Amino acid sequence: MKLLFSKRSPLSVQLFTSLALALVLIVLDINYRPFKEIRYYLDTLISPLYYVSNAPKSSFDSLYEMSKTRETLINENANLHADLLQHKNDLLLLEHLKHENDRLRELLGSPLRHDEQKMAAQVLLIDTDPYVYQFVVNKGKQDGVYVGQPVVDEKGIVGQIYETAQSTSRAILLCDYQHAIPVQVLRNDISMVAVGNGCSNDLTLEFLSNNVDIKVGDVLVTSGLDGRFPEGYPVAVVSSVKLDITDATPVITATPTADLKRLRYLLLLWGNQGVKHEGS
Repeated sequence: MKLLFSKRSPLSVQLFTSLALALVLIVLDINYRPFKEIRYYLDTLISPLYYVSNAPKSSFDSLYEMSKTRETLINENANLHADLLQHKNDLLLLEHLKHENDRLRELLGSPLRHDEQKMAAQVLLIDTDPYVYQFVVNKGKQDGVYVGQPVVDEKGIVGQIYETAQSTSRAILLCDYQHAIPVQVLRNDISMVAVGNGCSNDLTLEFLSNNVDIKVGDVLVTSGLDGRFPEGYPVAVVSSVKLDITDATPVITATPTADLKRLRYLLLLWGNQGVKHEGS
């Protein structure tokens, strides 16, 4: 077989011959229809090779797009989930704030006496000792708080201040074993003392006569006889009236009107002792 170019042909001759041949083919392809048809059939014949050669790249591109789309969807889903949680949290906070605002409005507008100085306080800590029923509020000496100061909520007496610090104070609950408060029956003004018996139990009423006129459902209010608690504040409702079979003395208990197990916002009252304390 005779080669178009021999190994001895100069490089310039080979280049010139190739360019001339290419030019002739171009002219024939443009001006002669048979060449166009041949090129068409050749393109048709080898077109599947285009798809085959391009298949790996197309598959890779498709997989990449699918992976990218999946990753994007996962990220969008995570972001939407985070946004949803945030909005739910905001709604919970709004509900909580609404509830607290309602409680504050109820507290400050409570049907207790309005002719005395009072200040709202927030409970910071409640003792968990089963034998000590005390709590800490966010008001102290700098706010004029004093030992023995009455503490109330929107339903009645909660307790009194036990110790004071500069910016906080410790209060003792009405149900504490060490706490006692003079009360009277709202219905007939009979006086007695309500003594703490632990917050899991009702108050015990002491200093009663054997024929005392008292019955279940009677409302007990502060009598003011101790000079510490202002007169007329709700304390408890009589829950049980029994007789001690040994000496026929009445055994009477009463349930505090204040919700001592759910303390959040309270009021500190300034009675006569508070006025004297501030002036001293």
